[in-house]
Amino acid sequence: MQTLVPLLMFISAMMIQNSIITRLNMLYGAADLMMLVLLSWILQATEFRQLRWALVVGLLVGISSALPFWLPVIGYLLLAGMVYLVQQQLWQVPIWLLLISTFVGSFLIYGLEAVYLWIVGVPIDLVEVLNIVILPSLVLNMLMVLPVYGLVGEVAKTVYPREVEV
Repeated sequence: MQTLVPLLMFISAMMIQNSIITRLNMLYGAADLMMLVLLSWILQATEFRQLRWALVVGLLVGISSALPFWLPVIGYLLLAGMVYLVQQQLWQVPIWLLLISTFVGSFLIYGLEAVYLWIVGVPIDLVEVLNIVILPSLVLNMLMVLPVYGLVGEVAKTVYPREVEV
Protein backbone atom coordinates (compact mmCIF):
# COMPACT_ATOMS: atom_id res chain seq x y z
CA MET A 1 0.00 0.00 0.00
CA GLN A 2 2.78 2.42 0.92
CA THR A 3 4.51 1.79 -2.40
CA LEU A 4 1.57 1.17 -4.71
CA VAL A 5 -0.44 4.31 -3.90
CA PRO A 6 2.42 6.78 -4.46
CA LEU A 7 3.44 4.96 -7.64
CA LEU A 8 -0.11 5.20 -8.99
CA MET A 9 -0.23 8.85 -7.93
CA PHE A 10 2.97 9.63 -9.86
CA ILE A 11 1.79 7.73 -12.93
CA SER A 12 -1.55 9.56 -12.84
CA ALA A 13 0.24 12.89 -12.45
CA MET A 14 2.41 12.07 -15.45
CA MET A 15 -0.65 11.29 -17.56
CA ILE A 16 -2.36 14.51 -16.45
CA GLN A 17 0.80 16.48 -17.16
CA ASN A 18 1.23 15.02 -20.64
CA SER A 19 -2.42 15.39 -21.63
CA ILE A 20 -3.71 18.55 -19.91
CA ILE A 21 -1.04 20.60 -18.14
CA THR A 22 1.23 20.95 -21.18
CA ARG A 23 -1.67 22.54 -23.07
CA LEU A 24 -2.07 25.28 -20.43
CA ASN A 25 0.78 27.56 -21.48
CA MET A 26 1.84 31.02 -20.44
CA LEU A 27 4.01 32.31 -23.28
CA TYR A 28 6.05 29.12 -23.88
CA GLY A 29 6.18 27.96 -20.29
CA ALA A 30 4.13 25.18 -18.75
CA ALA A 31 3.75 23.98 -15.19
CA ASP A 32 5.68 20.93 -14.02
CA LEU A 33 3.05 18.86 -12.23
CA MET A 34 5.46 16.00 -11.63
CA MET A 35 7.86 18.27 -9.75
CA LEU A 36 5.02 19.69 -7.66
CA VAL A 37 3.68 16.24 -6.76
CA LEU A 38 7.18 15.01 -5.93
CA LEU A 39 7.92 17.99 -3.68
CA SER A 40 4.56 17.69 -1.96
CA TRP A 41 5.06 13.98 -1.37
CA ILE A 42 8.59 14.45 -0.02
CA LEU A 43 7.42 17.08 2.46
CA GLN A 44 4.37 15.14 3.68
CA ALA A 45 5.44 11.52 3.66
CA THR A 46 6.75 10.00 6.85
CA GLU A 47 9.06 7.60 5.03
CA PHE A 48 12.64 8.28 4.05
CA ARG A 49 12.51 7.15 0.43
CA GLN A 50 12.71 10.55 -1.22
CA LEU A 51 15.53 9.69 -3.58
CA ARG A 52 13.74 6.54 -4.71
CA TRP A 53 10.64 8.54 -5.59
CA ALA A 54 12.77 11.19 -7.30
CA LEU A 55 14.33 8.43 -9.41
CA VAL A 56 10.90 7.05 -10.32
CA VAL A 57 9.58 10.51 -11.24
CA GLY A 58 12.72 11.29 -13.23
CA LEU A 59 12.40 8.04 -15.18
CA LEU A 60 8.70 8.65 -15.85
CA VAL A 61 9.40 12.17 -17.13
CA GLY A 62 12.47 11.01 -19.04
CA ILE A 63 10.58 8.26 -20.81
CA SER A 64 7.73 10.57 -21.80
CA SER A 65 9.83 13.52 -23.00
CA ALA A 66 11.98 14.10 -26.06
CA LEU A 67 15.03 14.88 -23.94
CA PRO A 68 17.46 12.13 -22.92
CA PHE A 69 15.99 10.07 -20.09
CA TRP A 70 18.92 10.79 -17.76
CA LEU A 71 18.45 14.57 -17.77
CA PRO A 72 15.18 14.63 -15.74
CA VAL A 73 16.56 11.88 -13.50
CA ILE A 74 19.54 14.07 -12.59
CA GLY A 75 17.35 17.14 -12.10
CA TYR A 76 14.79 15.46 -9.86
CA LEU A 77 17.46 13.63 -7.84
CA LEU A 78 19.31 16.91 -7.22
CA LEU A 79 16.08 18.61 -6.21
CA ALA A 80 14.97 15.81 -3.88
CA GLY A 81 18.41 15.60 -2.28
CA MET A 82 18.46 19.33 -1.71
CA VAL A 83 14.98 19.35 -0.17
CA TYR A 84 15.81 16.38 2.04
CA LEU A 85 19.01 17.98 3.34
CA VAL A 86 17.38 21.34 3.98
CA GLN A 87 14.39 19.69 5.67
CA GLN A 88 16.56 17.57 7.95
CA GLN A 89 19.22 20.14 8.78
CA LEU A 90 17.63 23.56 8.73
CA TRP A 91 13.96 23.92 8.20
CA GLN A 92 10.95 22.23 9.73
CA VAL A 93 8.24 24.48 8.24
CA PRO A 94 7.02 22.49 5.23
CA ILE A 95 4.95 25.19 3.51
CA TRP A 96 7.84 27.67 3.28
CA LEU A 97 10.19 24.92 2.20
CA LEU A 98 7.62 23.90 -0.43
CA LEU A 99 7.46 27.41 -1.89
CA ILE A 100 11.22 27.90 -1.87
CA SER A 101 11.92 24.45 -3.29
CA THR A 102 9.33 25.07 -6.03
CA PHE A 103 11.15 28.28 -6.92
CA VAL A 104 14.58 26.62 -6.92
CA GLY A 105 13.28 23.46 -8.59
CA SER A 106 11.72 25.39 -11.46
CA PHE A 107 15.03 27.08 -12.20
CA LEU A 108 16.94 23.83 -11.73
CA ILE A 109 14.80 21.59 -13.94
CA TYR A 110 14.15 24.08 -16.75
CA GLY A 111 17.69 25.47 -16.50
CA LEU A 112 19.21 22.00 -16.92
CA GLU A 113 17.05 21.40 -19.96
CA ALA A 114 17.96 24.77 -21.53
CA VAL A 115 21.68 24.34 -20.88
CA TYR A 116 21.60 20.81 -22.31
CA LEU A 117 19.90 22.04 -25.49
CA TRP A 118 22.41 24.86 -25.76
CA ILE A 119 25.35 22.44 -25.32
CA VAL A 120 24.13 20.03 -28.01
CA GLY A 121 23.93 22.89 -30.48
CA VAL A 122 20.31 23.97 -30.55
CA PRO A 123 20.39 27.68 -31.44
CA ILE A 124 18.70 29.20 -28.39
CA ASP A 125 19.32 32.40 -26.52
CA LEU A 126 19.54 31.58 -22.82
CA VAL A 127 18.21 35.01 -21.78
CA GLU A 128 15.22 34.57 -24.05
CA VAL A 129 14.62 31.10 -22.63
CA LEU A 130 14.68 32.61 -19.16
CA ASN A 131 12.15 35.28 -20.11
CA ILE A 132 9.64 33.29 -22.15
CA VAL A 133 9.98 29.75 -20.78
CA ILE A 134 11.46 29.58 -17.28
CA LEU A 135 9.80 32.60 -15.64
CA PRO A 136 6.28 31.85 -16.98
CA SER A 137 6.74 28.22 -15.89
CA LEU A 138 7.76 29.46 -12.46
CA VAL A 139 4.58 31.56 -12.21
CA LEU A 140 2.41 28.59 -13.21
CA ASN A 141 4.22 26.32 -10.76
CA MET A 142 3.69 28.82 -7.94
CA LEU A 143 -0.02 29.07 -8.79
CA MET A 144 -0.45 25.29 -8.73
CA VAL A 145 1.77 24.33 -5.81
CA LEU A 146 -0.67 24.90 -2.94
CA PRO A 147 -3.63 23.01 -4.47
CA VAL A 148 -1.31 20.14 -5.40
CA TYR A 149 0.12 20.16 -1.87
CA GLY A 150 -3.40 19.88 -0.45
CA LEU A 151 -4.37 16.99 -2.72
CA VAL A 152 -1.15 15.09 -2.09
CA GLY A 153 -1.63 15.73 1.63
CA GLU A 154 -4.97 13.92 1.53
CA VAL A 155 -3.34 10.96 -0.22
CA ALA A 156 -0.52 10.98 2.36
CA LYS A 157 -3.06 10.92 5.21
CA THR A 158 -4.65 7.86 3.64
CA VAL A 159 -1.36 6.04 3.13
CA TYR A 160 0.16 7.06 6.48
CA PRO A 161 -2.71 7.36 8.96
CA ARG A 162 -1.97 9.05 12.26
CA GLU A 163 -1.98 6.89 15.35
CA VAL A 164 -4.96 7.52 17.58
CA GLU A 165 -4.39 7.41 21.30
CA VAL A 166 -7.15 5.82 23.32
